[in-house]
Amino acid sequence: MTTLTLELPDTLAEQLRQQQINTKEIQAIVVVTLETWLASLGQNSTTQNRGRFAESGTLFARRLIQQNRELFETLAQR
Repeated sequence: MTTLTLELPDTLAEQLRQQQINTKEIQAIVVVTLETWLASLGQNSTTQNRGRFAESGTLFARRLIQQNRELFETLAQR
């Protein structure tokens, strides 16, 4: 496994602390998000010329939640 360090805005880091979301849960969310995003890039290879971020972020987020509903419901209960 490779380590990737992310810098979060202070407001986001504070929200994570307030919600008591531990590092393991954050890592799981980030991994699933990146895997889903990379898979969506592969599915949209015909539109690659438009750029990686040309697709609506709302559509991506909805698809991500739909594909990982159980994970998000578990996190929402904490």
